[in-house]
Amino acid sequence: MDYRNQTNVTDDDSLPVSFPASCNESIVGEIRHYLTPLVESHFLLALIYCILVVAALFVGSIGNIIILAVSTTTRAMNRVGRDFVINLALADLCVALISDPMCILGVLKGERWFQSRWLLCEVVASMCLTACFCAFLSLTLLTLNRYVFVCKNVWYDTIFKRPVCILMCACAWVLAFLFEFPNFVGWGDHYFDQKSQQCIWDRTASFSYTLVVAAGLIGSPLLLMGVCFVLIFYKIYQSKMDVYSLNVDDPLRMQKVWVESLRSSKTLLVIFIAFVVCWTPYAIVTALDVENAFPMELHLFITLLAHLHSSLNFTIYMSFNKTFRRTVMTMLCCRVSSRSSRSSMGTSETSDSVKSGSKFSHDLPLDQKNAYTIKSGEPVGTLALRPSKVDKLAGMGMAMSSGMDMRF
Repeated sequence: MDYRNQTNVTDDDSLPVSFPASCNESIVGEIRHYLTPLVESHFLLALIYCILVVAALFVGSIGNIIILAVSTTTRAMNRVGRDFVINLALADLCVALISDPMCILGVLKGERWFQSRWLLCEVVASMCLTACFCAFLSLTLLTLNRYVFVCKNVWYDTIFKRPVCILMCACAWVLAFLFEFPNFVGWGDHYFDQKSQQCIWDRTASFSYTLVVAAGLIGSPLLLMGVCFVLIFYKIYQSKMDVYSLNVDDPLRMQKVWVESLRSSKTLLVIFIAFVVCWTPYAIVTALDVENAFPMELHLFITLLAHLHSSLNFTIYMSFNKTFRRTVMTMLCCRVSSRSSRSSMGTSETSDSVKSGSKFSHDLPLDQKNAYTIKSGEPVGTLALRPSKVDKLAGMGMAMSSGMDMRF
């Protein structure tokens, strides 16, 4: 007997579904009521959500591609933690290219569209969660890399050899999938979440697995990165103290120590704060909402905030890392237009600066000639002075902290 012909199901998903008295409870329980797509039920909310996700998709995809290009092709960026930066960018790129478009489809098409394409929903949810877990692990490895470089530098070359770093990155992807795999074997599940309006892991399927995700896979990296950052900052602070302790006549030396310590570690600090802001609300809400009673708007906001994290690293690098920003501008040929717009006077000024620089180097006293040399490889017209060994020893604290100004 075909019970589907005896129901009052209509094309309007918002209408309730009624059944004849002959239908038993088991048959009725198998027929699910699908929510109306968010764009139809809450148009303004859906519009704001889509605008933010489209912006995250654009910045996340283009930005992480630029990070990959800069990290793999530019010698200036081939420094500490390069492999972990690349791995993090790959994970963020997966989130931006795979998860963000599906979030937009979820808001526009709704649950019914994905239920008829359940395999697509399974794959998208699995890839999104795997990429997020890999991003957590890569960011943790990157922070540990910085800690060893700054605080335990004598161990750095032994621990972080290039083959070992590549192996760590590969293990991060394997572990990320293993952490996601319980959703395939019954400990968790994948489904279209009516609260977050997307295909994602089922946070209500198993409270124990939800705690593992919230406390173990989000909370543990957060705690480890926080401890590493405090230790790194303390090391930089000590180095600055050693430098400024020589200048006892300066009453503002302690203030300068504090300011320069923050300045030296600002990139790592901003990355840590971004992780806290984006993922802490998600971890707290998913752990607390055991009965799935929290409002839809809250879940929609925290998942959007978590997905935005994959698009923030490029913005952070461009804002706080001068080397990265200068390299990107060079790669995008931003200087070509400015150079071509210069008149012949600009060419003569460059020539004059080269001559004056050369003259300046010849006019230096003998002891200064020995202390400073012109740094090779600098742009024409730029006089770059390289400190002598004495200056290097005096500025050892500065050199230590400059390593933190991340070749992220």
